[in-house]
Amino acid sequence: MKLLFTLLFLSFFVINSAQRSAPDSLLSILHKTNDLDKIIQLQNQISEAYQASDPSQMRKYGELALMTSKKSNNHIQKAKAYQNIGISYIISGDYDKAVRNLDASEKIIINQNINSKEAQEILAKTLGSKGLIFSEQNKYAEALAFDLRAMKIYEALKNELQLSKIYNNLGVIYKSIDDEKNALAYFLKANQLQKKNSNPAVAVSASNIGLIYLEQRKNELSKKYLDESLEGFENNPDPRGLGELYNNFSRYHIAKDQLNDAKAVLKKAERTFQSIEDQFGLSDTYLLFAEIFFAEKDLDQSLMFASKALKISNDLDLPETRMNCEKLLSDIYEKKGDQQQALLHLRNYDHEKEKLEKVKNEQQRLRTELDFHYEKLQLEKKELQRREKLKVILGFVILASVLAGLYFYFRNKEREKTLMLQKQLAEFEHKALHLQMNPHFVFNCLAAISSFIMQNGKEEAIKYLSKFSKLMRLTLEFSQESAISIDKEIEALQNYLELEQLRFNQKFDFKITKDPVIEDDTAIPTLLLQPYVENAILHGVVPKEGKGSINISFLQRNERLICVIEDNGVGINSSRELKKNSVSAHRSMALEISKKRLEMMEELENRSAELKIEELKDDNHKTRGTRITLELPLNFIKN
Repeated sequence: MKLLFTLLFLSFFVINSAQRSAPDSLLSILHKTNDLDKIIQLQNQISEAYQASDPSQMRKYGELALMTSKKSNNHIQKAKAYQNIGISYIISGDYDKAVRNLDASEKIIINQNINSKEAQEILAKTLGSKGLIFSEQNKYAEALAFDLRAMKIYEALKNELQLSKIYNNLGVIYKSIDDEKNALAYFLKANQLQKKNSNPAVAVSASNIGLIYLEQRKNELSKKYLDESLEGFENNPDPRGLGELYNNFSRYHIAKDQLNDAKAVLKKAERTFQSIEDQFGLSDTYLLFAEIFFAEKDLDQSLMFASKALKISNDLDLPETRMNCEKLLSDIYEKKGDQQQALLHLRNYDHEKEKLEKVKNEQQRLRTELDFHYEKLQLEKKELQRREKLKVILGFVILASVLAGLYFYFRNKEREKTLMLQKQLAEFEHKALHLQMNPHFVFNCLAAISSFIMQNGKEEAIKYLSKFSKLMRLTLEFSQESAISIDKEIEALQNYLELEQLRFNQKFDFKITKDPVIEDDTAIPTLLLQPYVENAILHGVVPKEGKGSINISFLQRNERLICVIEDNGVGINSSRELKKNSVSAHRSMALEISKKRLEMMEELENRSAELKIEELKDDNHKTRGTRITLELPLNFIKN
């Protein structure tokens, strides 16, 4: 995934050699020029000429162009200078400074309302550059937004060269969310346009295509496109692209079990990335080195390269690389017999994995958004075609009544389609919120198993695992459902509470009751109550001195389903104080997600859902626990 992000970078910045003069020849012209506007233009051209070879020189001449443009008040060249400085920081891996300079470039074009072709080209490239940064940081939704803005500008300018690069970037985003079918389609589309226009970026799309075929185990097709990419970079040198291609070739050799060949090309990749100070590419190279040496049981070499990759991934904030490094380091130390270090890196790996789960949820949401966006574009295209036909028909229509009738008919049809699309979007958002619940719930259970095994021994662990497997079976049975019967919810809660009783050594008792008037097919949103029960356990009865109790009751009143969770724990205020003083206080994402689910349910059904949390007091005004009351619209399972 990370490798494709790097190729996305190239897809924006490979420039045709016919459009880029050598720095030396430009410098000689610069020394002979006195015209201020010409000086700025030459300084920016020199900055771009250093792009593929020396980012520090690129930044130097970009800053000179910026200083000169401020003297002449040349807004276009000033925006260009900020853009070049930003790109140089991308190459060096300093994304914060890159974003600041790219933001400045974008603001100049927009605030000055410059609509010339040159200005719009600068704006589109700036937007694409920002899209690159967000892509490399796994922020796909933001990357998509900037790419689509850039694409609209290039479409208006009818710039096929840049459109091919945008297609490549869309392929990268689809690949990042594991949609290989659409990713491959966009890469092939980009490759075709680039060949048509003799664009050097053809080497980038070919490398992307080769990597997908490699993952699909189509080694011969993969080799064909990787060789095509190598030929492209030999004809149009670009160190960063070549370094990434060497990494791809190493993966090909690893797949063929040719480890010596893989190490040979990785050495080339290392030298190439070091020549342009490309830390992002080096992180990938070092991790591949570490994996190969680990496979060869050379633990010292594997440890050295894994540590290098981890340092870079921390400096650049690369979550996926960091997670893979931590897992490999844990395996290395385990093989070396250092259990303390192995456990430390395993914990770091678990932490990074949990964070990456949030990224995967974001990927799923983005995939839903992309599918919806595609369907919307198709509907708009069909509607446009219909309107064009209507214009032809209206040319032959004479009677005003017929014209008015057609107008109102099509307007009503458009309104119905808009309402339908809004409803579909709301349903997609509801499903996306539901998808966030299951990974969090499973992670908590796995953490409980790990804790119990460490504390209580084998027999109790076996009991715990048995109950956990039953709970997982129940969860899987209705994981695709937005609502389940109330009896299934009670069964899942019963199992979960028994697991937590074992985990906390019978620290609390519990009781679940259901009003006899409640029908068996009464529906309740899946796993809606579990986060509140979990909160009652962890922050209510566990911190309490002595035995705790949790009572869950389901009532039916006036077409409303009322769910009450009551505990005799330390209470809301004491719980907040404990969490404030705790270094390891955990922010429950599940409670926030449950709140959003309630809000979404209100939107979809147009019926209110109420949540009330109150602290219970005895006659002496002392805290005796907490009560959570959920009032839901009464619904039934549809057969």
